[in-house]
Amino acid sequence: MRLGNLKISTKIYLVISLIIVIFTLAISWTYTGYRNQIYTTAELKLDAAVGTAVGIIDHYSKLANEGTISTEQAQASAKETIKDLRLEGDKLYFWINDTQPKMIMHPIKPALDGKDLSGSKDPNGKYLFVEFVKETEKTGEGFVDYMWAKPGKEEPQPKLSFVKRSQNWNWIVGCGVYIDDLESKINKVFYTILSVLLFTILFSVVITYLLARSIAKPLRQTVEMLSEVKKGHLSGRLNLNRTDEVGLLAQAIDEFADDMQHEVIGSLQKLADGNLNMNLVPRDGQDEIRGTFIKLESDLNEVMGSIQNAGQQISANSTSVSDFSQSLSQSATESAASLEEISASLSELASQTKHNADNASQVNVLSSEATQATEEGKARMEQMISAMSEISDAGQSINKIIKVIDEIAFQTNLLALNAAVEAARAGQHGKGFAVVAEEVRNLAARSAKAARETAELIEGSVEKTNNGSQIANKTAESLETIIGGVSKVSDLAEEIAAASNEQASGISQINEGLGQIDQAIQQNTATAEESAAAAEELSSQAAELLNMLRRFHLKGHSQQQGSYQPQPAPTRRTQQNQPTNDTWGGTPSKRPQQAITLDADEFGKF
Repeated sequence: MRLGNLKISTKIYLVISLIIVIFTLAISWTYTGYRNQIYTTAELKLDAAVGTAVGIIDHYSKLANEGTISTEQAQASAKETIKDLRLEGDKLYFWINDTQPKMIMHPIKPALDGKDLSGSKDPNGKYLFVEFVKETEKTGEGFVDYMWAKPGKEEPQPKLSFVKRSQNWNWIVGCGVYIDDLESKINKVFYTILSVLLFTILFSVVITYLLARSIAKPLRQTVEMLSEVKKGHLSGRLNLNRTDEVGLLAQAIDEFADDMQHEVIGSLQKLADGNLNMNLVPRDGQDEIRGTFIKLESDLNEVMGSIQNAGQQISANSTSVSDFSQSLSQSATESAASLEEISASLSELASQTKHNADNASQVNVLSSEATQATEEGKARMEQMISAMSEISDAGQSINKIIKVIDEIAFQTNLLALNAAVEAARAGQHGKGFAVVAEEVRNLAARSAKAARETAELIEGSVEKTNNGSQIANKTAESLETIIGGVSKVSDLAEEIAAASNEQASGISQINEGLGQIDQAIQQNTATAEESAAAAEELSSQAAELLNMLRRFHLKGHSQQQGSYQPQPAPTRRTQQNQPTNDTWGGTPSKRPQQAITLDADEFGKF
């Protein structure tokens, strides 16, 4: 992550954290140096103190060597002097032992005086007095650490002692300091430093938080306000009562928002309301915003003035064009309507002529069919007359046969009568024969009766056949007359059909010519009406344009601000007088056509 992308508060926290780390490392380094210095100072102090004690021994040994006092007196005086010698408030004392090692003098534990200490060791097993001797054999002096009993403590405590040998009497003088006393000094300083460090860190964190908050919060509010300004929301303000750089920045942004809201937005609102007099004054020669608005004001005033003049001229010219177009459209519409009526009448006439021609053709066909049917009827009538003659002849033959049957029945009746007479003569033996003769006689009677009835029927049929033959002859004569009339009608119908077809063809050609003329007039009429509608629309739009332009107050003009009232869009002329495209296919549906009626007598010449 780049450092430049971090928040200001994060940067401040990083800086203070770095300072705290550096300060902590510096304090730790100082503490470490102080700790080493404490031990070094203690060592130097022990060295100096032991050196002082050895100097006392050397002084008394010199007096003994000079003979001023005896060696025993000198040693006793030296022991007494060193025994009473104390440093740091009786915390540091001196003891003396020899190289055996044997205790010469111990101010704290006098019971050790004169004892052999070669077997004395601390809790860690170190033979400390032997170590004193060994340490002084190397360089005559040195430091030895060990465990030793401390007043007020139950357990032996770590101790650091410095020992030095006096060459005159081979006495080893030692002085030590307890490590816990040194650590106590060090810990006191450590806790003091730690308290100061923690207080400093806490104070730094609080100050850093307040500082970051005092900087980041206004900046965040500034960013939020600028985001709202970017969205076009200019009502928000920072209102920071501060005199530092952040306060000056907030004040500048508030003033910028005020200028944008009152001057820029106010000028735009005036422009939206049609007021082109913005009355803006640039702050200086480099004020690009107000300078741009002033240039926009000047350009718009010039452009809108030109547009208003052009709109007035367009309005006046469009009114004249609209009047001329309306007059032309009306004349073209009337011509088209008249031509349409003529065309419709001719269409109706052509339709009726065609219909008559079709009817004449149909009459001709029907006449031919009637002639053919009449001839067929005549032929069949002749066949019927022939059949009736044959029927009449057959009736005559049947009549003859019936007469024969009647004669046979008469003879049979006579025979039956004779048989009955003979049966009567036969008496009893002729009864059966008499019965048969009776039955034969009855049968003969019935046959004679049936023959008479059949003869009567045949006579009636023959008579009716004769009547039918006469009627058929008359009908045949009538059919001959009808055939002649139908032939004449067929000829006339054929002539009428030919004349009607020629007339319909001529009317169709006239109608086609009128259709072309009507199409041209319709196109002219449509063009004239579209021109008139366009002229009306142009005139209305010019008026609407002028009405819209009156909304603008031009700088230096005293015209009143007109209210913007959009004019209704001009409606095109209705098509009630305009010929439709169905003129040639039928009667227009939107206007009743006046057909030219023709009397049927006018076709009598055909």
